[in-house]
Amino acid sequence: MQPSSLAWVRRRVDAILLASVSILLACAPASAATASTAARAEPTVEFPVWSDAWAGTLGNRHIEVALSRAADTLSGTYCYAPCAADTRYRLSLKGSFDTQGASLSERDIGAVSNPDRVTGTWKMDRFVETASGTWTSPDGKRTLPVSLARKDDGKRFPYDVRLVANALPGDGSCDDTPHVTAIRLYDHARLVQTLETDSQGTCGIFTPEFVDVNFDGWPDLMLAQSMGAGPNIPYQMWIFNAKTRRFVDAPPTLQAITSPSFDPVHRIIWASWRASAAEHGVTTYRWRGNDVTEIDSATSYLLPVLDGNTRRYCYMVPDYGDGFISFPQRIEQTASGVLRSTLPAPKDCETDDSPFPARTYIDVWKAAPAGHAPTLVRTEAVKWKPVPTRAGRKFCPEVPFYDHGTIRRILLRDDPDQCSDTDPDKG
Repeated sequence: MQPSSLAWVRRRVDAILLASVSILLACAPASAATASTAARAEPTVEFPVWSDAWAGTLGNRHIEVALSRAADTLSGTYCYAPCAADTRYRLSLKGSFDTQGASLSERDIGAVSNPDRVTGTWKMDRFVETASGTWTSPDGKRTLPVSLARKDDGKRFPYDVRLVANALPGDGSCDDTPHVTAIRLYDHARLVQTLETDSQGTCGIFTPEFVDVNFDGWPDLMLAQSMGAGPNIPYQMWIFNAKTRRFVDAPPTLQAITSPSFDPVHRIIWASWRASAAEHGVTTYRWRGNDVTEIDSATSYLLPVLDGNTRRYCYMVPDYGDGFISFPQRIEQTASGVLRSTLPAPKDCETDDSPFPARTYIDVWKAAPAGHAPTLVRTEAVKWKPVPTRAGRKFCPEVPFYDHGTIRRILLRDDPDQCSDTDPDKG
């Protein structure tokens, strides 16, 4: 895993300091050496973290609640069941523990006007297996009982988790985010295991995620290490051994996958990634023995379309679902050979001529029933034709454009800069 730049700098500084201390030790008394070591030791604190889901009632309405704890800070969301996809994360909760329990402020972050307005206050007892309390309206005139029970979606994480860092989490300031150096696992206040790590976020700490990464039915542990470019966030992962009840390092191949997601139904690991501002992709993996192996990968491309007489280029990005990679927006060929499109409206695509001929083409797919992968029928690629231009004889791109159920090839010869002195098709 690649450490964050700040962590790397810290290690370099530590190395320089260590070298300096080694030189001083040769001529300094033991008391001076001890003082030097203490001076450069980074202070540490330890605080609890967890993420859990509850179901219950607010008044006479059923709700689902998701909360995360970092030190004494709580944050999360709730929704009224059945929770629709567009409202599941709309109602936010944020607050803290105190001597009386937990106090949370509720906001409707999806509101058109004033999304920061407090729409209610929750006063709850400690969140354990159950939690109860009271919801109060902003004016204090209306109260409703809240009753929650922790959801059990299978085998629970077996230990209490605490993070070791150089400081407690702050208020979200981006200036000095704590540097997490270890995860400590406790069983009823008894330390079971310490997992060393090197994690630092940008405007807040990363907290552990409990995911069954090897699909054996037991929750494993993963922690983001730094904020990578786009979706490329590196993770450190540990796998739970049910026999020893301890965690071991995940194999290097799995550790190298940035921003991994896990599909337990199809037992597939998948990751969305970005290679550049104009290249995004998806890769899937499957466990083979004690390691993971890549099984499929797809990358974005430019699909040319005609909008009247205007040439446009639609940016096609792959996605994962139902056990396979596909392009939700694509050109399909029916059983009778007719072409149809699931592309966005042509006006939503770029008008600039494609600067990437090798990644400009039209894939034609055969549709499949729901839950099955479409089949690639053929690819209409750019071809290079020798033609005279105002800059002399050059090889210019003949580009396939989708045009309302047909594919038209257009020779782009007006701009010699798009052409080549040699035939790119011949390498």
